[in-house]
Amino acid sequence: MVIKIPRTTLAIIGLLLSLGSRAMSQLVPGSMDVHWNQGASDCAANPQPPIQVHPYNLQTFVLRENPCSTAEAPFLYLLVGSAKALLIDTGDVADPKQMPLAQTVMALLPPEGQLDGQLDRPLKIPLVVVHTHGHLDHRLGDSQFGHLSNVEVVPADLSHVRKYFGFRDWPNGLAQLDLGGRTVDVIPTPGHYPSHVSYYDRQTGLFFSGDFF
Repeated sequence: MVIKIPRTTLAIIGLLLSLGSRAMSQLVPGSMDVHWNQGASDCAANPQPPIQVHPYNLQTFVLRENPCSTAEAPFLYLLVGSAKALLIDTGDVADPKQMPLAQTVMALLPPEGQLDGQLDRPLKIPLVVVHTHGHLDHRLGDSQFGHLSNVEVVPADLSHVRKYFGFRDWPNGLAQLDLGGRTVDVIPTPGHYPSHVSYYDRQTGLFFSGDFF
């Protein structure tokens, strides 16, 4: 399959790579020293946790849904700033009993400081849930977040993506998300999916491309 990438997108990616290399010494380091659970040939006889969490550093988490829970075994990413957090993709399983994604993510968030008016407990910092694209293995977990306080889920269709990030000339341009002391660049990368976007985290230098390569 041939994917046509707009020249402006290529220029933006080149610029980000250039900036990243020049600022390498200023990047917050992290570790990918992790062994990912591989599932099992007989999952019933070898039960495993449905989701694995790897702390890349204190503010960056890589989550993976276990192959025994979903053949797609997708990776998800949680970036935490001082004002809000960003979850990139929600994976392939909607049922929270089978895949406690929202419970896991909310437990990783620091408290905001104010109390939940209904539950009389500290609220977590605001969480924004976004996607690289709209294929089901990247968004089936959305429903787990819909009822939670301080959580906003951005739908993955092109209309909502353009509106939320402020893209006026899709797929040209670049958007930013300010998480509080942490800026994430949002780059249109359509082809695999009409509303596909990629994310570049300026704090760590990590690039989250979804299924775009």
